[in-house]
Amino acid sequence: MSFKMLIQTIPYLLLALLVIAILIPACAPNFNTAARTKEYKTVLTKSQDAAPGNEESLNAFTTFLQKIDDQAYVESNAAKVYAPDAYLNDTLVTHHGVEQIKAYFLNTAETMTQYQITVDDMVSSGNDHYVRWTMVFAAPKLNGGKPVESVGMSHVRFNSIGQVIMHQDFWDSGTNIYGQLPVLGGVIESIRKRFEK
Repeated sequence: MSFKMLIQTIPYLLLALLVIAILIPACAPNFNTAARTKEYKTVLTKSQDAAPGNEESLNAFTTFLQKIDDQAYVESNAAKVYAPDAYLNDTLVTHHGVEQIKAYFLNTAETMTQYQITVDDMVSSGNDHYVRWTMVFAAPKLNGGKPVESVGMSHVRFNSIGQVIMHQDFWDSGTNIYGQLPVLGGVIESIRKRFEK
């Protein structure tokens, strides 16, 4: 092989390596699913004696959800809304304690260029509260910076002073986050289409 041919094939080799580097982790099984489910059920058991919550605590929570793009608001209200030992899983990550939760939301606010959440419905059953929402968000690395729209639901429980002790989100993060990333989004879409057949 001549030197000129070798130089011409380098970009193709680099592209192939990039595709392999993206596809291998994307296709690897997620061994954390059982652990995440177990952790959620453990948190449910530990918080089964949660306070019933009330309109004020639900309003504080939904207002916080609607303002997580405001770093100053998150900074000054996270410890009012979330208990010191609160649990949060938003399907992407799990955080324990108000300081981790606050840091996560501050980082989220910093990366978003657009954010709006509309509370569509709320229902309570004993000490369990379910908030159904529609979210529109944009970030430079997702969907070319264009807005992404998603629906989801938050399951929350409160302590005796109205702070969130458990917050579990249910939404399609695969389509609405990972599916919006360059290259990986195309892979996810092709897999989705195969399942439709």
